[in-house]
Amino acid sequence: MKKIKTLFGLALLGGLILTSCSVDDSPCDQVPISECDGFAKNLLTLSTPFSPDPTSEINYISYSINNLNSSLANFHGNFTSNVNLNYELPTSTSFYNEGSNLHGILISRAGRYISFNTNTNIAQEFTVPTSITAPILLNNTTYVIEVSNGGYANNGMGNHYDIKTFDINTGATGTTLPIDPMTKDFDNNSFFHVETLTSATNKLNELYFLSGTNLVTVNTANNTASHVDLYPNFSSSDYVRFFGLEYSESLGLLAIMHKVDQMTKTLVKIDPTTGNYTNLLTISNDINSEFYSTTFRECDLTYYLTSLNQASNAAETLYYEFDLNTNSVSHSEILPKYVYGIEFLP
Repeated sequence: MKKIKTLFGLALLGGLILTSCSVDDSPCDQVPISECDGFAKNLLTLSTPFSPDPTSEINYISYSINNLNSSLANFHGNFTSNVNLNYELPTSTSFYNEGSNLHGILISRAGRYISFNTNTNIAQEFTVPTSITAPILLNNTTYVIEVSNGGYANNGMGNHYDIKTFDINTGATGTTLPIDPMTKDFDNNSFFHVETLTSATNKLNELYFLSGTNLVTVNTANNTASHVDLYPNFSSSDYVRFFGLEYSESLGLLAIMHKVDQMTKTLVKIDPTTGNYTNLLTISNDINSEFYSTTFRECDLTYYLTSLNQASNAAETLYYEFDLNTNSVSHSEILPKYVYGIEFLP
């Protein structure tokens, strides 16, 4: 997913409504759209110009959903980083904490963490290790994954990572979870490194981290972990990667599966215990697996995706809303700027 450039993406935190549907091979038809009434969120986005400037200005903008109208934007503020982030932006490393009105994002390759308070419109920037990524909130604690080899794990058996607590106010890492080392060892047949990791949580006791074809589940209640290879046939001639990890209470884990040699991308749901996955819908191959961001809303089973528009020389963004009640594209449009880091804003 990462070559010389990286993306600034996200994972959804907060604003989802629990359902009583079971996980099976068909979309949940027991979640009426009316359940979203009264929970109409705005979609907070970040945007930066693609330019060689030595600094980067980040604009915080929100839009009403669904059927987003890019002409009706709400400006929340901006922040200028002291480094050029345009080709440093990693994937799915943002979150939004409704309790503190805080949008945070880890820019791992640049070693930066930027927080923005949507109530005060004040942003702060902190220096962080380049080995941590994929922040995720569970039970009032934010966790990050630290890839022990500095970011690029070689193939083979090994203990590849640590899970640490993360202070969203200062960017400091804290306690390392005392996970049994025997449950952390796995053979990463495909890549497992900091620039391709995405995360999700079941909001009860489990964290999920995905890179390449490797899915790691961490149980924070008993400090154990497990690993499944979603595509054991991975090879240089059968190159497959999964990205854009999200969690649905009714469907399970969701991700985009990219078969590079076949030039196909599909949205799949994944059983984290077995690693079995089911295709839900096909996504346009124009989707950039490097410069993208995702989030998910349970109340109407909508998976949101932004991706750099590769068909344009201008900095434009492809925006999609995927309805997983019908497994179809419910809305799409082109946004006039490069948009990423999407999170739901009350």
